[in-house]
Amino acid sequence: MITSETGVAAGVFNPTTAGPGQTTLTYTYTDGNNCSADATQTISVDAAPTVNLAAFSTVCVYNPSMALTGGTPSGGTYSGSGVTGGNFDPATAGNGTHTITYTYTDGNNCSNTATTPVTVNTAPNVSFNSPVSSLCTYNNPLTLSGGLPAGGSYSGSGVSTGVMNPAS
Repeated sequence: MITSETGVAAGVFNPTTAGPGQTTLTYTYTDGNNCSADATQTISVDAAPTVNLAAFSTVCVYNPSMALTGGTPSGGTYSGSGVTGGNFDPATAGNGTHTITYTYTDGNNCSNTATTPVTVNTAPNVSFNSPVSSLCTYNNPLTLSGGLPAGGSYSGSGVSTGVMNPAS
């Protein structure tokens, strides 16, 4: 029969119940003559490392792949949808909220994880129908319109504050 100060039930040692620190396990044997003897062994139960992962900013599906940072202690690995080699690719992950996991293993071979969500937003559906298809350099400046949804901005060669100057 195996017993200990704490953490043993029905001959099974549970390190979580025992908790971190030194634990003495005792094995007791009783023979057919009702004589018994004990043997003890002290083992060390190591605490799992404290692992943290900082929050991620929301990204758009078209954003470039980004290096993952914010996991502590340093030296762990990142995993999850869209994660390859310590980088997160929003296009690979796709639209929605994804869980990034940071796993760290310490020198005692004890591991722990931390998770943080990252949200990938879809790109808006944008259209632009110019009021004209061609201009001559001598035409008057043209106020651009026709971009949907409303509220965007215009840019390009000869465009300033939403006005295109053909002479430019």
